[in-house]
Amino acid sequence: MSKKLGFAIGLILMMLSLFAIFIIKSINKGETENKSKLVVISPHPTEFMIPLIQEFENETGISVELRSCGTKKAIDSITKDENIDILWGGSLLAVGPYKDCFKKYNTENQRAFMGEYKEVEDEFTCFSNVPSVIVVNKDIIGDIEITGYKDLLNEELKGCIAYADPGKSSSAFEHLINMLYAMGDGDPQKGWEYVDKFIDNLDGTVLDSSSQVYQGVANGKYKVGLTFEEAAVTMIKNDKHIEIIYMNEGVVSTPDGIYINKNSKRVENAEKFVDFMTSKDAQRYMASDLGRRSIRGDVGASDLVIPLYKIKRISVDKEEVIEKQNEWIEKFHKIKEEASDE
Repeated sequence: MSKKLGFAIGLILMMLSLFAIFIIKSINKGETENKSKLVVISPHPTEFMIPLIQEFENETGISVELRSCGTKKAIDSITKDENIDILWGGSLLAVGPYKDCFKKYNTENQRAFMGEYKEVEDEFTCFSNVPSVIVVNKDIIGDIEITGYKDLLNEELKGCIAYADPGKSSSAFEHLINMLYAMGDGDPQKGWEYVDKFIDNLDGTVLDSSSQVYQGVANGKYKVGLTFEEAAVTMIKNDKHIEIIYMNEGVVSTPDGIYINKNSKRVENAEKFVDFMTSKDAQRYMASDLGRRSIRGDVGASDLVIPLYKIKRISVDKEEVIEKQNEWIEKFHKIKEEASDE
């Protein structure tokens, strides 16, 4: 009897030991996977991100889990999910009100940034320079001349303009800011008169994402659209009959950023991602092959875009924009609702 009992006890102890070993190995495996992983959420076009992510993975051995969505949804997600390590994209003006959600980090690459891109909050790292532009489908625009915002009030364009909801898309919010300052001669309050007329010419069409804007114009669903420069360049590279218009009233060119979730459990990996994406090699590839302007002083622009000095650039009051963001978006929605009721 005692032999049977001893055998049973020995068997139980052996099973417990094996179970403990299994648990320890599982924990170690989980820790190893966690150390070699990074979760990135981004509003950037997928075709823009994939080549850069592949290069990052090859160089660092860190596997990237990518989640794509609009800027507003991305910000909402990163504030609620500590498993998301990086918000990649979204202009500094659009993300500005949420800076308390991000970790301070200064990459050593900032030494190579052009002056205006160095002087940002420590929670933000500039990634690229993103001018707002108008895109025109040359096949269907006909004789309508487009040189800037004023031309978008042409009645022949009613219902033919692609524009995203500025509450969902940072590129659409950038255009709203651009309109207010450009059409208000530097006073955004005076710019609402133009925005009111512009919304009327949208004829109720406000899209859910920035991708619907440039894809809609490229595919001939809309004659013109309000988007960001790199998206237009990508369409041109894909043989779409697109023309890029830099608004003659003035262009707001705001950098977008890379932002580390302050609750990230993979901070070291996140910092490596920031360092890689702002490195000279990555920025040079981004500019030459992907059509996005670099924020580094030692990297030139793509041949598909015009030099910045040829663009009429206008500045905005950054603090005012951040403070008024929700108010301006709500006002836009209110005007749209009133226009729909008429």
